[in-house]
Amino acid sequence: MRTLILLAVLSLTVSPAFAQKYISWEAENFDDINGEKFQVFKTPEDVDGYTVAEASGDAFIGSTNGTGNDGGDWVKYEFSVEADDWHFWGRVIAPTVADNSCYWAIDTADGEITSTNDGPMNIWDFYEAEALRENYTTDWVWFRLNSRNGPFEGLELTQHGDDPVPLELDAGKHTLHLAHREDGTYIDQIFATTDIEFDPNETDPQTAVEPQNKLTTTWGALKSGF
Repeated sequence: MRTLILLAVLSLTVSPAFAQKYISWEAENFDDINGEKFQVFKTPEDVDGYTVAEASGDAFIGSTNGTGNDGGDWVKYEFSVEADDWHFWGRVIAPTVADNSCYWAIDTADGEITSTNDGPMNIWDFYEAEALRENYTTDWVWFRLNSRNGPFEGLELTQHGDDPVPLELDAGKHTLHLAHREDGTYIDQIFATTDIEFDPNETDPQTAVEPQNKLTTTWGALKSGF
């Protein structure tokens, strides 16, 4: 019997599922904000001629059409991870070619955050390629992090980042800034995983792990509880 128990424990320890790690947070749970263009909306909410009926946590961020583009306004998220290659996703509503992007930066000082596509700043596009614009929708869609000129150059032309490139993050604390670019773009959640194959459009990230405060529990933490 002891041998069988030992084999079971070893099987659990090396199981590939427990090797993957995940983090996520609600977009409205930012740690800091600059400017007034990013607003927090509670569902159901009428925006730009349609209704956002649901959102994770019953809230989301963005700006209605007419607010104006760019501006340097931003929200900041602080998070901690284990050292690894991390694939970031955002749950977004981006209904038109004029409402489908924001700026982003990783581990950048507040004073360096601008609404420009240079320096540490990148553009995160949603259905930017003309061939993909038939997919514009007022429903929530998960988009893999991309950029026009930075570490994921060219991936803005794909639907969800068909040739995924991760962020290589050291162990410890990090920051993600989202800076305003186009009004009419809305963001519900941020999700990141070390699993290159995981697609939150196919599997709800909330079913992958149980939430713990702002970040989800990692598979490693779940394993240690057995």
